[in-house]
This record gives sequence, structure tokens and C-alpha cells, in this order.
Amino acid sequence: MFDPFSGSGMTGVAALVAGVDVILNELSPAACFISHNFTESVSPTRFASALHAVMEETRKTREALYQTTCRECGEPTEILYTVWSYEVSCPHCQHMFVLWDHCRSYGRTVREHKILREFPCPSCQEVIRKQFLTRLDAVPVMLGYKCCAKSQIEHKLTPEDHKRISLAETDAFLEMDFFPTTALPGGVNLNQPKKHGLSSVDLFYSRRNLSAMSCLWRVIHKIEDKQLASAMAFVFTSLYQRVTKLSEFRFWGGSSNAARYNVPFVFNEANVFLTFKRKAANIFDHLETTGRTFRARKAIVCNSATRLAYLPDNSIDFIFTDPPFGANINYSEMNLLWESWLNTFTDNTNEAIVNKAQGKTNDDYRCLMTQCLAECFRVLRPGHWMLLVFMNSSMRVWHALKDALRESGFVMERLDIFDKQHGTDKQFVSDNTAGCDLVLHCRKPVSGEGAKTDTEFSSREESIAMFLRRREGGIPITNYLHVTRDSEVDLRRLYSEWLAYALPRDHELSDFALFRNIIGKLVRE
Repeated sequence: MFDPFSGSGMTGVAALVAGVDVILNELSPAACFISHNFTESVSPTRFASALHAVMEETRKTREALYQTTCRECGEPTEILYTVWSYEVSCPHCQHMFVLWDHCRSYGRTVREHKILREFPCPSCQEVIRKQFLTRLDAVPVMLGYKCCAKSQIEHKLTPEDHKRISLAETDAFLEMDFFPTTALPGGVNLNQPKKHGLSSVDLFYSRRNLSAMSCLWRVIHKIEDKQLASAMAFVFTSLYQRVTKLSEFRFWGGSSNAARYNVPFVFNEANVFLTFKRKAANIFDHLETTGRTFRARKAIVCNSATRLAYLPDNSIDFIFTDPPFGANINYSEMNLLWESWLNTFTDNTNEAIVNKAQGKTNDDYRCLMTQCLAECFRVLRPGHWMLLVFMNSSMRVWHALKDALRESGFVMERLDIFDKQHGTDKQFVSDNTAGCDLVLHCRKPVSGEGAKTDTEFSSREESIAMFLRRREGGIPITNYLHVTRDSEVDLRRLYSEWLAYALPRDHELSDFALFRNIIGKLVRE
């Protein structure tokens, strides 16, 4: 099996569990590192011993950075997290205030608590929108711990807590040679953190969390066994955005690793050591369960899919891949955080995306994808299959992919819907975000095989109308369980189903936004 855009290596995990040899090709060094560790069979016992050694060696620094006094019993206890809020300036009267003090709204349940987008200025009473506020300094406003009570407790900081933070900000605990200071280049996603003063990777962290990260990184570098050092570094990189200023505070807990560098007004400074330990438990579980079932060979190659020179013609039995989705995710930008700690970076010259900062248009994406798919065609055996997972809301991106498949020589035989049963944050806030992925079954024809001719070109309006008439079952409905939103027609699923219907027939394609307008009218009729 072969995956030319292997990302975090999940194709490799599935192949090894199935007993199939696999080659994982990936442009990003960070993704290759993650793939390598996800597909390694490390002894869980040795992993646990290495983790214990790391936690023991960092114990004193952990206590110095994250200790507080329980307000209930007066005993020392460990801080789980600290909430920070930016001080802001009112655009009407220039009054300065801590945002946290005036932007909270509490509902009946914790799920209904929220940070308001609009609220009156505490000075002039003019309604102000959060997005237009000028940010000043960030200050700690609350911390959480669990000690003698059954549940987690939250309190304001004491003078001793402030003193501990001030000491960390003198870099008293910072390991000077064990943290990155990579400057942020220009980028589609990188401009926002730069606008808010996060101009280098080290500034993404509070000084306390940067000190904790540098302490862990120094100890991991001292591990002599390369496999165990890699496993501990794998735990380290899994922290990603969760311990940075990008971790948005949620009243109900948790955080998200969003595919962007959004800098929230109120952020959650998670305890680095506790987060490291929790992530290690997840990886230990993987080694104990999935990792024990691996029964095949793997090879991981850091390389552009535009040129697979290390693979001979007609040498691959099966390709399963999930290529870049046009402009949806700017991978090399989002990998910068990982790669700065690993000190090795993506060469994005041949990164197949649409990206203004890189000067790459839809046509550039089409050309790069054509090169990648032509190489896939070359290395795949005649008569064998490539399954390509894809979704996009842009008609131009779909045309680019369709042209790339045709120009590379593949025949698209059928499409299936891959419903992950889990909506993304973007789907909840953006009506124009498409839904279920499609699986394109593409075959490399055998020599002398004629071209496929069973197409029936139709305009997009005719195609959508025919699709609705031929579709079996009722119109799908989305019911929202965890957000306050009325049930509605599942247009995202219908769009995926229509694309699966229209693409093999060479029908005129549509953006998701236009599709919504057309099908909305047809459904009403």
C-alpha cells in the first residue's frame, strides 16, 4: 500500500493492523515524525518507565511553576490551569479595562456560559464589539485546581500566585538552549498572530509554560535510547496548541487544535506537565492496543509527491490517500509550531495548495496535483486502484482535481460518501463549509483499454433536479444536540451526495453556496 500525502500516518496504522506493507510519503518533516511514532511498536513497559523518569526529573520545576495553596484546606496543591484575559481599550472613549470583568454571560448550565461578542463599555456605556477592541497586555484572572473537594475549584489569584508568575517571567526556570525562537514568516494563517504581537514561536507561550516546555525538552534530549527519546518527543509534540496562548478558554473545559492560528481574547494556560502526562496516557493506550497488533513492514519518506523517483514504474498494488483540499488548510504554516521545536522545516515549493502568501492559485494547485497524480499513475500497477478522499466547497477546486485526475490518466469509476459522524467547529459557524468527504475510486486502465464514454452532460440546475428526483428516501435533516440551533435540511450531506452523482457523469459542477440556493428553491417547490 502507498499513501503519497500521508500526513499523520493513519493509512500506515490501518495497513500495519491489516498486515499490509506500507510506504508513507509526506512533504512535512513534522508529519513524518508523527507518522513514524504512530507506526512504531514501542514496548508499553519501556515507554512507561521512560515517562516516569521524565516526570521525576522535572518534578522540582513543576512544583516551582504550578503550585498554589488550597483555599479550602490551606495545603499546597497543583494548579490545573490559569485563565488569562487581555486588557482592552474602548474604541469610543479609550477607557482601559480587563475584558474578562465585563464580557461574561452565565446561563442555566455551564454549556450556556459564554464570552459575549457585544457588550456595553463599563465607562461610556456604548455598545462595543469584541473584535474591534484594541488589545493591550494579558493578565491572569482565575485559576483552577482540585484538592480536598470532590470537584474542581476555581478562584482568583492570590499575591503568592502573582509572585510565582512574576518569577517565571524573569526566565528563572527557562532552559535557554531548549526552546525555539523561530520568527513567523508571512502567511495566510500567520498574519493574525503577528498582528497581535506573536511574531515568533516562543511568544505563543506564557513565560511559565515556555519554561515548562524547555525543561521537558531538555530532559527528553538526555534520553540515550533513540526509540524512547523519539516516543517521549512524540508525547511532547502532541501538546501542539493546547499549552499556548492559542488555547481558547471554555467554561466547560477542554480546548481545540484548530487548523488556524486564532488568538483568543481569553485563553487557557494549561499546566504543561499535567497535559504532557495526560497525552502520554493516550499514547500508552495506543501502544498497548493498536501498536501490539502491527504485523507488517513500513517505510516513511520525507519527500514531495510531485516526484517519486525512489519508486519504480508499476510497483504499487494499491494507493489510499487524502490529498490537500485546495485552500482549506495551509499545512506548512500550521506545521510551523511543531517544526520549530524539531528544528526542521517544510520546503513548500511543491506544496499542493491554494495560498495567496505563496502566490499559488487554483491553476497552480491543478498543475501540482496533476504532477502528483501522474506520479501515482506511473507507480501503480495497471488495473489497480487509487482511493482518494476529498471534499471542498469550491467549484474551481473540484474542477482542478477532476482535470488533474483526467490528465494523469486515471478513470473515476465510482464515488462513496465517507461520513465521519462528527461536525467540525467551522461547520457550526459557517454556512458555506461543505460536509461529508467523498471517496473517489480511481483505476489505472490496462494497456489498450478504451476511454469511458457513459457520460450525460447536464447543466448544474438540471443535474441537481435529476439528482433529487432519483434520490431514494426523505430529505436528510440535521438535529443539533450541543449547540442552540434549530433543526434544518442537511444541505452538506445533499451536496456530497450530489457530487457523487454528478462527477462521474461529467455534469456541470457548483460551489456549495450556489448549490444551497438552487436546492433550497427545489426543495421548497
